[in-house]
Amino acid sequence: MTNNQKVNEQYTSLVAEAKEKLNKDLVSQALDTLNSAYQLQQTEEVNHLLVTTLVAQGQYQEAQTIADEYLNSYAKDEQSARIYLDLSLHNHYFLNAWEFLTRLTEGGQEKLLSEVTDAENSYRTSQEKTIRTIARQFYHLSDGNTLEQQKRLLAANKLPLNDYLVGAKFVLRDPFLSQISRTTVLDQLRRLSTNESVEFLDLDGQTKTCIPANLTALKQNETYNNILNELDKYAKDLGADMVHGLSEQVHLLLMIAYPELSTVVQDVTSWVDGLVAETFGYPMPNEPDGQATWRKKAQKSLMALLN
Repeated sequence: MTNNQKVNEQYTSLVAEAKEKLNKDLVSQALDTLNSAYQLQQTEEVNHLLVTTLVAQGQYQEAQTIADEYLNSYAKDEQSARIYLDLSLHNHYFLNAWEFLTRLTEGGQEKLLSEVTDAENSYRTSQEKTIRTIARQFYHLSDGNTLEQQKRLLAANKLPLNDYLVGAKFVLRDPFLSQISRTTVLDQLRRLSTNESVEFLDLDGQTKTCIPANLTALKQNETYNNILNELDKYAKDLGADMVHGLSEQVHLLLMIAYPELSTVVQDVTSWVDGLVAETFGYPMPNEPDGQATWRKKAQKSLMALLN
């Protein structure tokens, strides 16, 4: 028996054991067994079982984290959709709920839309002070350091959609904010399918306009994926670990440059060659005019973020 077969057999046994414990209402024991199964194989089936079991145990935050790992699977049917939506609304993660609605069919959205708006209205009535505090901290995002900005961005998920949009429009034009925080907010608006035109400061500090719903996710961007493919060609010379490290750097650099990747990366091959040359002190390649300058601007922004 191969190792994969042994793992599959063990996984199947654990899932069956967990289901039996759930049938006997041994929820705590079932949770331990499901966690063991999920460590072996992260599957949709165990993800859903884990989420419902965690909810039964009152562990809503952990359940949200697990559910987000298989987000698309909860949009497949109405029952699963309600599980995810109820969880997000219980945690007051309104942006998660609105983003999830965009993954549903038009009919599915119509059935659940009122639940989100009703939850927002109820929260606004009962937690007005909390909303004002979160909104103020989001509005003044640049007051905090990098870690504080990340905390405030996470907290902003608990803002009702309209309150978030008001703050986001200011944040995108805040010249004192880190570039990656601005692009993170812009990407959040994309995930929310925001059809309203917004202004944002780009990597060069220039005001640009876009409709977030028309943007492409970074990991689905052709330029981004072409760069990763080009970088893989260095695996033989640099080793897989080094290439992996560079790919992580690429993700951050291009997130900083988002969404204007075609401006920052004019030629994929020379861009990657230039990044490797700068990293290891190799001779610089010939690059299109300005390309190396744009890359250095992104690297400067990244270094400011890390320091």
